[in-house]
Amino acid sequence: METLGIDSENLLWSKLKTDYADLFDNLIDRSRFNRRRRRLSPMIERVQHHVAERLDQLSQTMIVDSIPVPVVKLAREKSFKSFKSDFETAPAKGYSAVNKSWYIGYKLHVIIYDNGVIQQADITKANVHDINFLKEINHLPEQKFLLGDRAYISQAVQINLFDHYEVKLKVPFRHNQHHYRKYPKKNRSKRQMIETVFAQLCDHLNLRRNYARSFPGLAARLASKLSAVSLLQFINFKNGLKISKIKHALCF
Repeated sequence: METLGIDSENLLWSKLKTDYADLFDNLIDRSRFNRRRRRLSPMIERVQHHVAERLDQLSQTMIVDSIPVPVVKLAREKSFKSFKSDFETAPAKGYSAVNKSWYIGYKLHVIIYDNGVIQQADITKANVHDINFLKEINHLPEQKFLLGDRAYISQAVQINLFDHYEVKLKVPFRHNQHHYRKYPKKNRSKRQMIETVFAQLCDHLNLRRNYARSFPGLAARLASKLSAVSLLQFINFKNGLKISKIKHALCF
């Protein structure tokens, strides 16, 4: 469903019943499918982690960034009821510097390799600062470089990542910092890959157009989208194609 860019389970069920009726003669109920997918969310995430481990040796450089995941229109800030069953996972109001606007929802934090392969991801509330994702990270491949923007400037985090994983975090200097040095052009060029991945998630996999009404439902959908990207990347790898061209993966 995700790899084909179908964002509606209604549409998926219609296609299964018409185009693939002989393959799914005992199709379960759609609501039961939803419940199963939420329960299987950890297994779906393992698909993405398994692909990352298989393709780990193809790159020495990783990139970290976050993307807004709005779930409620700003006009309904005081009246919405979705996602509020648990305070710990309820959405929050945050600011998107890229879009220069406020939104209500979450942030998807992603670490990728510079060839586009997703290494890992996590979801936080929209008002959580990006640096907190790296503070709470509990696993990274060792002896790699990690590129981030100015939101990840933290000497304590740089030291912690190097002590635990021998990962060197490289971020641009602020202009008023002591010993200011210009950010290398090759690092800026490599960081463009995460914008490509975000564009693919929003365009091909409809990241911002989801119909979840609870945090577990949203988490399951996002896990499915990330695993779908990883599977398409792995198909490209096996077929000798450029890994990041996921739209071409199913053409063979």
